[in-house]
Amino acid sequence: MNQTLQSAARIAIVDDHGIVRFGYSQLINQQPMMEVCGAATGEQDGFELIKTQQPDLAIIDLSLGHGDGLDLLRSLAEHAPKVKLLVISAHDERLFAHRVLAAGARGFINKQEAPDKLIVGIQAILQDGFFFSEDVTRAMLSDRMGSTQPASRQGIDSLTNRELQVFTQIGKGRNTREIADGLYLSVKTIERHKENIKRKLGLENATQLTCHATQWVLDQG
Repeated sequence: MNQTLQSAARIAIVDDHGIVRFGYSQLINQQPMMEVCGAATGEQDGFELIKTQQPDLAIIDLSLGHGDGLDLLRSLAEHAPKVKLLVISAHDERLFAHRVLAAGARGFINKQEAPDKLIVGIQAILQDGFFFSEDVTRAMLSDRMGSTQPASRQGIDSLTNRELQVFTQIGKGRNTREIADGLYLSVKTIERHKENIKRKLGLENATQLTCHATQWVLDQG
C-alpha cells in the first residue's frame, strides 16, 4: 500500500538493544513521511505492541533477549497480516533470507550495511515490494528456477528453523534446561534436536557441538 500525503507511515521497532532502537528511531523520524509509533525488546512485548498499534511496517531483529525473531515473524504473519515486516540482523543473510521470507518478512538488511539502506528498504516494502541484497535475490531466483541447487543441503543451512534456534542458544552458552524454558519445549525435545543437529553437522559429541555453535555465534556477531 502506497502511503498518502495525508499520513506518515507508522513504524514499530523490535530490538533488544536500546542504542539500536534509539538509532533507528532517530533515522526514521527524520524522514518527512515516516514516524516511529512504538518500540519493544522481545518476542512477547513485540507481538503485543504490533498487534495493538497495527503499524504500517515493523522492524524486527532475529536475536532477541526474550524469545525468537523467527517465531515473532510467524505469529505476526498469522495475527497481524496487514503489517509489513522487515528483518534487520547481524546474522548471515544468505542463511536466513529463505527463512525470514517463508516466515512472512518482505526484506532483510544486515546491521553492517550503511544507515541509508534502512530507509531505502522501508520505502521499498511500504510500496508493496521486497528488499534483499542483489546477491541473495539472484540466489533465491536461481533456487526457484531449480538451477545449480544440490538435492540435499549441507551444513548450517540443513537445519530446520527450530534446530537453528537450539543451535544458536547452545552457542550463547545456555544449557538444555534454559533452552527448553526459553523455547517453551521439554528437555527431551531439546535433546532430540541436539542429536539431529550433531548428525546433520557431522559432530561426534556434545563438546564438539558446543564449540561449533559458540564459534558460529561469534562469527555472526
